[in-house]
Formats: sequence, structure tokens, C-alpha cells
Amino acid sequence: MSVLELKEAGNEKFKDGKYDEALSFYTKALVLGDIKDTDKAVIYKNRAMCNINLEKFKEAANDATESLEIAPNDPKALYRRCVAFEKLGRLEEAYKDAAILFKVDPKNSKVKPILNRLAPQVREKAAKQSSTHNKVTQMFNLIFDSNTEKDKRIQACNNLVVLAREDGGPEMILQQDGMKKLSDMLKSMKDVEMLQAAVRVLSCLTNDNRPRSEMVHTTIGVVRLGQLMAMPVEGLSTSVALLLHHMMLAICNYSAYKAKMDIFEEKRKNRDPCIRPKFELDDYQEKFLSEVFFGLIKMLQHIKVSACGRDSAMELMIKTLTRKTGLHWTKKFLDSEGIEGLLLIAGAIKQHETIPVTDQSKMHASLLLTKLWEDLVGDKEMDKFRAKVSAFFQELFANEELDSKVEAVRAISMLLQGPFDIGNMILGFEGVTGIMLALAQSDRVMHQQVAVEAIVHSASKKDRCTGLLAEAVPVLKKLYHDGANDNIKVRALVGLCKLGSFEGSDATSRPMADGSTVTLAKACRRFLANPAGDLQMKQWATEGLAYLTLDADVKEEVTNDPAALTSIVEAAKNPSPTLVYAAATLFVNLTNSTDKQEIAPEMVELAKYAKQHVPEEHPKDKEEFVKERIKKLIKAGMIGCLISLVKTESTNTREQVARVYLTVAADEQYRGLIVQTGGVKVLLSLFLDKNTDLGKQVAAQTLAKIGITQDPTIAFQGQRMYEVVRPLVSLLHMDRTGLQNFEALMALTNLASISDSVRKRIVSEKGIPMIDHYMFEQHEMIQRAAMECMCNMVLHEPVAKTFEGENDKTKFMVLMLSDEDDKCVRAASGALAILTGDSEIICNKILQVNKWEELLTAVVVNEAPDIQHRGCYLIRNLVATSKEIAEKVLAGQLLEVMMAVSILEAPERQSARECCKEVLKMAEDYEIVRKNTD
Repeated sequence: MSVLELKEAGNEKFKDGKYDEALSFYTKALVLGDIKDTDKAVIYKNRAMCNINLEKFKEAANDATESLEIAPNDPKALYRRCVAFEKLGRLEEAYKDAAILFKVDPKNSKVKPILNRLAPQVREKAAKQSSTHNKVTQMFNLIFDSNTEKDKRIQACNNLVVLAREDGGPEMILQQDGMKKLSDMLKSMKDVEMLQAAVRVLSCLTNDNRPRSEMVHTTIGVVRLGQLMAMPVEGLSTSVALLLHHMMLAICNYSAYKAKMDIFEEKRKNRDPCIRPKFELDDYQEKFLSEVFFGLIKMLQHIKVSACGRDSAMELMIKTLTRKTGLHWTKKFLDSEGIEGLLLIAGAIKQHETIPVTDQSKMHASLLLTKLWEDLVGDKEMDKFRAKVSAFFQELFANEELDSKVEAVRAISMLLQGPFDIGNMILGFEGVTGIMLALAQSDRVMHQQVAVEAIVHSASKKDRCTGLLAEAVPVLKKLYHDGANDNIKVRALVGLCKLGSFEGSDATSRPMADGSTVTLAKACRRFLANPAGDLQMKQWATEGLAYLTLDADVKEEVTNDPAALTSIVEAAKNPSPTLVYAAATLFVNLTNSTDKQEIAPEMVELAKYAKQHVPEEHPKDKEEFVKERIKKLIKAGMIGCLISLVKTESTNTREQVARVYLTVAADEQYRGLIVQTGGVKVLLSLFLDKNTDLGKQVAAQTLAKIGITQDPTIAFQGQRMYEVVRPLVSLLHMDRTGLQNFEALMALTNLASISDSVRKRIVSEKGIPMIDHYMFEQHEMIQRAAMECMCNMVLHEPVAKTFEGENDKTKFMVLMLSDEDDKCVRAASGALAILTGDSEIICNKILQVNKWEELLTAVVVNEAPDIQHRGCYLIRNLVATSKEIAEKVLAGQLLEVMMAVSILEAPERQSARECCKEVLKMAEDYEIVRKNTD
């Protein structure tokens, strides 16, 4: 297609309200090289309007600016940029465009209201900025006044952070040479609180701003920021890491790349042909990123870096490492000493004082190595990763010192938590299992603890560690029964619990003697209920129960123990990184939220005939038991602590939490509680952010269940009303289950009744084609839900316009008036009553349907008062359209029917009666009928 053809196609789609499709045509037109400036200006202008309708105001402002650069002072482009600026809160720029527009086109009726609206806001903002300027001056004076008390100077620093977050605050700070003053603070001051405040101000200044980020880089430098992050102050380390992250995103213009990636991912999901966008970097960006990367790598192993500084460095790398971020640090990591640094951290033991670490350092290293392993491309990179890991462990095991072997076992324990394949590889080295078992039987508590933890983590995959486990069971039993240290006993207990859970929930197969799992569970509950036990011990006991609760007897024992439930909930409210998955799994098991495949009875019989084992459900896993367990868990506070469990990078854990929410939401009485405890925000996060595909489906279905029975204005307050549309529409895809389709349609029906802006969002999320599809569904409940949803959606004018096109949508609605399901008839008659209100095209389409008179008559004489009213209103709209249509409608028996309904006296028929009287009055005005004076 040529530029003009693409432009015209975009214009047609715009008129039909299909803004996404129009945007696509305009974009394709701009990509073509041979395009005149005049056409380019118009296309950019049109694309800006599409983006405004799609509520993409930043893109709209950019497009309008592009148009104005070609055609300065174009009224339409000025107006559209003005609207976009106002929506973005850039009031001065919006006011400036409105003022120019008023000069260019003084007769424009839209510009005066904008000027009247913006003028007081701009004046107020100017006054506020003047006030901010004075406050900034005052704060800097206090900070650098050595005679001022320390508390007041610290307060002045914190006030500066608040001012930096206000509109115009960053500009005021820079105008007063703030960058140099903040740099002086970081270079000369030693007070930690003042240093942290200065860093936080810089974070505000650099957020999404490349020029200011470059100023920080050139004025302060990456080296000094690294020194500050390495200090033994957790808050300062975290603040510096955030500042560096802001600078990286801004200097590399990451927001633009992310927007391109979002489009790429969307196209890829829709199987559209597309090329992955490249993250192009100039020389300055490359230099800056290299400084940051090698500074972070150095911090991993440097002895002078604090434990919290090391954690902050790893957290920053977790956010930026993978190829998906566009930085491509994975290959750099392989070529550096990064892997060795992470393994050193994983094996570090505080008592050995190799390098300072925290309790979370090992999990940070594990997560970073897992991300790195999953991001590798091709055998060459994987082989290099394996070689580096192998060399590291061979060196440790070759060392004659026992401490080196202990650190190696601790590092193996970390690898067995992720990436497991690499940990299992090291576990297969000759002599490694012997060292682990020897350490477990050592007299030193620290050696026992490290070895037992490694054995516990090695028990994750039964098929890969049978040999080790066979030898480990007696050792674990001895440590549990004869050990004097509770920390060792609870870890040994978890290992035994893992072994007892290998056959899952199959009631006919148990790896241990009858009652053994219940006995182990009682031991775990004793650790939970022990008031003298620390949180770590209770978290380990919780992990043990996570494995044992595949047994329904254990589930009942746990949920009938209030003290144990209280301890579990308390442990899950503030879980360690190692406990998060276990706690989520425990709740999944107790609520029976696992995926269970239904097995047809004939398949069971066939399996028995073939002498194959068939898993059987435990009697205590039946519905009545599960409902009672859920009731007790909710009473103990389970719903509230689920929020803590989603604060993790683990997609599997987030899927588990989503499963629990869905199971709880299946009972309508608990949906209000989910809303009250902030569940909607969590579920949106589970859908939009990191999660498995199944986890996203489950989260979306839970939102649908809430949307069906809860008032949307309460359940989805504010912006969430719009955010929830996307997960609901995702449930309409063909590969979702019928139940998911049905529940999504029901929830969308409720949402579509709220406002036109919500209906507009459903359109922009491409929900209409799928709702159309389900109106033809054979399943009567799904079809009914789609009909009801469309009845509400036709209130949105662009949707109503689609019924005027060359399709059979109107005909289908008319034919549905004869459906046996009253609810379908109600939806179809309601939709037609709305559609005929302002469309002669649709009115004519109705009269082209075969047997239209019989179909309309059936609705007008329907026994249900509300359906009859809709039918009469539909006739009223047809007659009101034109005399020609009125003559066709009233030429047959419908006139007699309308006369009959007009004299009905039943109170519930009053609405229908009034509609019929209107029809007869219009017929009289058209001189189709005359009033009988007798």
C-alpha cells in the first residue's frame, strides 16, 4: 500500500473507533521512505489523536511535536499537544500551546475553556515554585552552616528530599548550584544520615532525566558512589543502588527501549511478524555502563565491602543482568570473575570471616546465578558457565583445610536451590557426598548445620539423589533423635519430611510406615509452638510441614492446631527468602489448591485391568473437609500474609499464591475479605508482573470471580477499574477453559455498566472481537454471558457503529429474540433498543431480517414485564426514525398488538403501556392512523 492508501485506511479505522488499528496504519505510512512533509505532518497529527483516545498521552505529545516541527502553529496539532500536556500534568507547556492556538485560531470554541481552566493552575504553580525556591535556599544554608545543631542540619537534608519530589523542585535545586553542593556533601561530610539524604535527593533529580544523570556521573563519579554503597550502613547502600539504577535507566533512555519491547512482546504473543528491537548505545553510554558493571563485579569479592553493600550490588545486578533488559551483561559476566564472586558469597561463613555477608547474601547469589544460567544462549556459553563452576569447586576440595571444604558444601547447598542442574553436577563429583556425610557426623555444630542444609536441599529431586539419600537417612535420624541443638534437629527433621513426601498426595502409596508422616508433623508443630524458638527455627518447621501436608491426615492435624496455625501465619508474614516458596506451598496443600487432573472412571478400570497403579484421593481431601480447613486458615489470618509471599522474584512462588487466592475466592463469602485485605492489588501484580503463564491465568480468574459478585466501584477503586480489564480480556482467549470464558464475560458485563471510559478500555484491550465470538458459542451459559456483555458494550458509540457495518451482527441480535433462554432474549432486546435509538441504518437492517415481524411481536407480548418494555421501546425507536420505516412496522399485526398493550392496566406493564401510547401518537402524526372519535 502507498502512503496515501495507508493514511486513508487509518482514517477509516479511526472513524470506526478502532484506534489501535488506525495507529498501526499511520505508523506503517511513516515507515515508508518516500513521503512528503505535508503528508507526514498530517499523519503525525492523526496518530497523536489516536494516542489521546488510547490514553497514551506521552506518545500523543511526541507525535504532535513532530507534526508541529514540520507545520509550525498548525491548530489541530497545537490543540492535541495541549490536551496531551494537560493530561501529563505539564501545565505550563499546555497553557503556552493554548495561548498560541488562541492567536492562530481565535474563533476556535475549544481553546477558551482550556485557557480559563489552566490560567489559575499555572499561576498557583508559579507561586508554589517561588515558595519552593526560597525553601531550597534556606535548606542549603542550614546544611552548610557548621554553627547549626546537627539535628537541624539532618532535618534540613530530609526536607531537601521532600522538595526534590515536588513539581519544579529539581529545577529549583539546580538553579542554586545544587549539583555541586550535593557533590561537596558526598565528598566531605561523614555523617551517615546526611550522606543518605544527599543520595536520596540525587535519586529524585536523576529519575527519568538523562542530562541530570550525566551531571551526577561527571560531578561525583561511579567510583565515589561505589565507595558509599560499600559502607556498612544498609539504608545508605540501598539508596546508592537506587540512584545508580535511576542513572542507568535515564542515561540509556531505557523508557523508550521498554516501550519498543512492550510492542514487540505484544506482537509476538499475537504471532505477528516482528523483529526484536536493539538496545543501541552510544560511546558515552557504553563507557558509563562499563564503569558501573566492573565496579559491581569488584564489589562481589572485595574484603572491604560491607555485607549490606554486597547485597545492594547483587540486587542491582538482578534488575539489570539479563538480555531482556537490553544491557547484555550476561556475556560480560561470563568473561569476568562474576561467577567466582557469587560462588564465594554462596559459600561464605560468618565465623570464617572470608568476606562480610548477611543472612540474605546466599539467596541473592543463588537468584543471580539462576538468572544468569537461564539467560545463557547456546552450548558454548553453558559449557563456559559449567567450566567456571567446576574449577571453583575443584580448587576448594583440593585444599587440605577443612574450612575450604565446609565453604564448598555451603556453596553446593546454595546451587541446589538454583540453578539446580549445576548443583546436581557438583554433587556428582567423586567424594563430595562422602564429605557432606562426614561433616554431618562431625562434633562441631556449624559443620553439622552446613552439611544437613546441603542434604536437605539435595532431597528436592528423588530420582537424582537416591544414593546420597539412602546413606543420609540414618544420619538425619540420628541427628534428630540424639542431637542436642534444636537448630540442627529442626533441619534434620525437614530432611526426613522431604523423604516422607516423595509420593505426593496418593493415598495408596506411602514411602514411610503408616503414621510416620503424622509423627513427623507433630514434631514440626512442637517446634512451631515452642515460645523459646527463634523465627528461623519456626520457618524451618514450616518448610517441613510444606512437604508433609500432601498427606490429608497431616492437613487435618495442622488445621486443628490453633497454636501451629498462628505460628505458621506469623512466620509467613515476614519470611526469609528460603521460606517463601515453602510457606506458599504449605498454604496450597492445606487448601487443596493444586492442579488435579480428572481421571475418567473407565480409565481407572482399564488401569486396574492392566495392573497399573492408580492414585486415589484421601477421604479427608473431600470438599467438606477442604472447606472447613479453609475456614480455619482464614480465621488464623492466612489472607493477610499472602501479601508478604508475593514479594519475591520466584515465579513459581507467585503462581502458588495465585492458586490459593483462586481457591479461597471460589467461595463467594470470602471475596469481600480478599478486597479488604488488598488482594486486588496483589492479584493485578500477579497478572501484570513476574509469574508463570498458568499463574497469570489463575490471578485473572480470581479477579473475574471478584468482579462478578462484588460492586466494581468498591472492589476496583480508581485506576484499578481500568487495570483489571486486561486480565479479564485475557481469559477470553480460545485456549482458556469454558469456566474462565464465562466468568470473564460476567465480570466484564458488570464493569461495562459502570462508565463509558471503562467500556472504552475494554475496546482498546481488543475485547470486542472475542465477545462477538462467544455470542455464537454453543454453550448456552457462555453465549448468554456474551450477549449480556454486548448489551452493555453497545452503550459505547464506536461499538454501536460496528453493527452498522457489512456484517450479520444486527441480524443475529434480531434472531436471538426467539431464543428459549429469557436472559438471552432480554440481552438481545436491550441491545437492539439501544442500537435503534440513533441509527437509521440499524433500523433498516432489522426490517431486512426474515420474519422480523414475528420476532418483534414475540418480544412485545413477552410475559416478563422488563422484556416486554424493551420490545415496545424498540418498536418506538423504529417508528420514530422515519415515516417510511413506521409504515412498514405498523402495516401488519404489530399495530393491533401495540393498541392492545396501550390499554393494559397492570402496574408492572406501565412502562410498556407508555411506549405503546408514544408509538400510536407518532403514527397519528404520520397520518398512518386516525383516532377513533367513537
